[in-house]
Amino acid sequence: MSKSLSDRFGELFRLKDVPFMGVPDYMFNIEHWLGGVAASALAWQAITGLLLLLYYQPSNAYDSTMAIIHNVPFGSILLSSHLYGAYIMILAVYLHGLYIMISGGYKKPRGVQWVLGVLLFAMTLGVAFIGYSMTGDVLAADAVDVGRGILTSLGLQSLAPVLFGNGTTLDLFTRLLGWHIIIAAAIILFFVIHFYLAEAVGLMPRLKDANYKAPAVLDKATVKDPWWPRNFVYMIALAFMVWGVILLLPSILALPSVYPYVPVLFSPYPGPSPTSPQAALVPAYPPWFFLMLYKMADMPLGLRNNMLLGAIVPLVILLLIPIFDRGEKLHPMDRPAILALALIGLTWLIELSSWSAIQPGIPVQPLWGAIVLLPPLLIIVAGIYLLHRQWLKVRDRALARREEAAKTPWALSSAGAQALAYLTAVLAIIMIGLSFVLDPLSEGPYIGILWGAAFLSLSASIYNYFYITYILNK
Repeated sequence: MSKSLSDRFGELFRLKDVPFMGVPDYMFNIEHWLGGVAASALAWQAITGLLLLLYYQPSNAYDSTMAIIHNVPFGSILLSSHLYGAYIMILAVYLHGLYIMISGGYKKPRGVQWVLGVLLFAMTLGVAFIGYSMTGDVLAADAVDVGRGILTSLGLQSLAPVLFGNGTTLDLFTRLLGWHIIIAAAIILFFVIHFYLAEAVGLMPRLKDANYKAPAVLDKATVKDPWWPRNFVYMIALAFMVWGVILLLPSILALPSVYPYVPVLFSPYPGPSPTSPQAALVPAYPPWFFLMLYKMADMPLGLRNNMLLGAIVPLVILLLIPIFDRGEKLHPMDRPAILALALIGLTWLIELSSWSAIQPGIPVQPLWGAIVLLPPLLIIVAGIYLLHRQWLKVRDRALARREEAAKTPWALSSAGAQALAYLTAVLAIIMIGLSFVLDPLSEGPYIGILWGAAFLSLSASIYNYFYITYILNK
């Protein structure tokens, strides 16, 4: 019998001997692959970042950035997708961390993984801030000024020359480029260690399969399917889906009919030069992922205390969560303090970010700070307390209750999935072909839309192949 392409490929690179773990069928959904979404975005960032490095000039940051958009073939796509790749990665890290926190994934034996994940989160925000500042536009200039101010407020002004140079424009952007590369390399290194620990410790099963108790480790003996090629095929489909979104979103926003109406927070391109008359018309907005911190700087406690409370204290709390909560219970209602902490943090993040977007840089009066921040705190704490008391009364019955027999869900037939796989693959080929008819300099947004749609179509085709091969015909 002739060997399949995956068998030949696996034998060529001995992939079946790689000690990665397969996963049960129920794990093939987005909640278990949020880390994979972040990893896919990281891969896109590495690829596009290396290509942008060929054209970026620290000696002429703003002009070289604009030259990438207007003079480099496909340059506008590279630059805008690199920006939105960072946005997608940050969003995925937020969601992944929130999911792990609520599900108790930081408990033994995954405490070190959690700490590495928190450090990866901090480095991701840091490298995104530096990348945002490298364009040399008016928003980048504002961001650098704010960065210097924060360091000074924390008594770390001696680090300003290390991070931002000796005051000359050339030294500033040379330092930013260097730190951008260094931190990006550290992120990749920490991610590799994070992934290794996930494989070494073992994946976390469904909470109900672990009886809602730690340590919760998926029994490798119960997983009959190897990682190759099943996990690999799913990961490729996931990566193509993420890359499609990364390409599609900024390309739509960059369309000539859309771009004039895009808020500065989500603009796919840099703003005006700091020396341009238009610079005075641009509010001093930070990147959206720092809106919360920007509003914290406006609080009436002094910049030093504001930054300690807005950045350092939350980071320390997150790092220490595995020490604070060392019990064996995993159900969120059995960990009311952690659940309340997650909900309060998420609520304040949304509140302060929205407030900062509406009123950037406007000092906060103590009364307004209390009105905005205290009610959610009191409501969440009181609500979780009451729910926890009620939960203790029904806990044993709720956890002991067996799930009712699930009805057989609707499933796409093999013929239908095969037809969709062929159709989406053909659509992807057509869209890729059409993209090369367009001008890569003047019609970048349209090419980006076609490429993004092509990646999404290829993702759909591979997902259908996965469904036919590894789910229906299992």
